[in-house]
Amino acid sequence: MKKKWLMLGSAVGVSGIVMVTTGFSALASTSGYDAYKSALKNTKTVQNVAVQAAAALQDNGSVLVSANGSFKMSLDTETASGNAEVVANGTPQSLIFYKQKDQTVLKSSASDVYFVKQEGAKKHKDEKKLNETEIPQQVETVIDALVGNLKDFVAVDANSDGTKEIAIQLDNAQIPAVVNALAPIAIKEATKAENDGEKKDDTADANKLPFQEDFLKNAAPQLTQDIKIEKVSIKATVNASNYITHQEADLTISGKDDSGAAHQVNLHLQADLSGFNSTSPETIDLAGKTVQTLKQDHHGKQHGNNE
Repeated sequence: MKKKWLMLGSAVGVSGIVMVTTGFSALASTSGYDAYKSALKNTKTVQNVAVQAAAALQDNGSVLVSANGSFKMSLDTETASGNAEVVANGTPQSLIFYKQKDQTVLKSSASDVYFVKQEGAKKHKDEKKLNETEIPQQVETVIDALVGNLKDFVAVDANSDGTKEIAIQLDNAQIPAVVNALAPIAIKEATKAENDGEKKDDTADANKLPFQEDFLKNAAPQLTQDIKIEKVSIKATVNASNYITHQEADLTISGKDDSGAAHQVNLHLQADLSGFNSTSPETIDLAGKTVQTLKQDHHGKQHGNNE
């Protein structure tokens, strides 16, 4: 089951919206761009923070998926907690999670079982290295160059209280040709049906995981023809302490599926950050609770074993 934890990560990782919208928001004017990079670097120094995140996927005006999450994360103690609620094709599911004491604990609202995944020393080492790694100057220089004339489309408002509002909106004609050339390839891969030859195994283990693998699998339309980015819209708020407190982004894509039916897909992402350096994640005491351990075998599959 190569994709089981991908689904789980989609729910738990709603806070990754922060990084997605961060990437889009880098498209700013010279002053706005530099101000945003400064705020981004400053925000990355935060040791703990609270995040409220939301996402929605629409196709031709109809909501296919919506998600909301509330998270508390601490880099200094390597702990986290939170909850995520997802509705896909009218079916709701929710999940709570805790990261503590070298383990991740997950529980679905549909079950009383607490799933526990032990974290290895190598994973912690890799995560620490990732958290401590800053963007190399060479990479930053390349990004600056690629932004190019997009700097002309940004609107930046500096308020009297020291906060800043950054906004940019690009239509299809303003989006760089290289982006629109690569977009169809990426979108086809992201929306195509999954078939890894392990369907039987997935079905057998469906009740062993907090979320079923196929929960979001068929939510998005599978675009295969005439794919192009129609519009990108981004907003960001930077507070007086130079921290990013709000980010949102809208991405509109058009295309057709194999049957020739036209789709206009809109993805909305947003995240609000607060409690900078004053947030403590929640903890969970597993004593007396039904616990199931998730272990990884040599083939990268996840198996459940009762404790």
